[in-house]
Amino acid sequence: MFRILALPALALLTACSTVQEERSIGRQLDDTNASVSIKAAMLRTEGYALDGVDVEVTEGIALLTGAVPREADRRMAECLAWSSVAVRNVANELEVGPGDGFRNRVRDGQITARVNARLAADRNIRSINFNVETRAGHVYLLGVARNRAELERASSHASLVEGVEEVITYVRIDGVPTDLPARGERRAEVCEGEARPALDPAAETPNSGPQLLGAPETR
Repeated sequence: MFRILALPALALLTACSTVQEERSIGRQLDDTNASVSIKAAMLRTEGYALDGVDVEVTEGIALLTGAVPREADRRMAECLAWSSVAVRNVANELEVGPGDGFRNRVRDGQITARVNARLAADRNIRSINFNVETRAGHVYLLGVARNRAELERASSHASLVEGVEEVITYVRIDGVPTDLPARGERRAEVCEGEARPALDPAAETPNSGPQLLGAPETR
């Protein structure tokens, strides 16, 4: 079973480590820097339990997975993700409750490896344009598909791996406008009512809002 969600509402995606024409070098650098800076900001933010949050940014979509103890932690994690200027959308898949044990994390790693292997073996899929993440049997696909048929093939492959409960895709289709909502509006909506401590640990007083992370995205 798999669902392909429209990108404006958020969708599932796969992992890629090599550059192809669908993914520019600048976009990859922006994604990597955003992932690092968001995670660092989470670890510096006091009063929230965000150490169990995994952050993966692909094609400007920040995927948040893992577990946090409170709904306030879940909202703050998303608020901080929006603070990176390289982030175009946030897929908040965080669960409120206890985290997964070691055995489940190993199982998820095995699922990710098997999905990647199936994508790489299919000549009709440019697997390096996909990024695969797995959490509690849920497979998330991120990246860029050359067309909708390629995205559907990738999602189908993932759904056939043993142990997969659901496939969620946040994949952008090359050449298709995404029509995403203005990031400023989404950020304001998510961060409304949240306490927003300064992201700079040396600051003496809290900022009025989350400090924007990173340099302007590379064109």
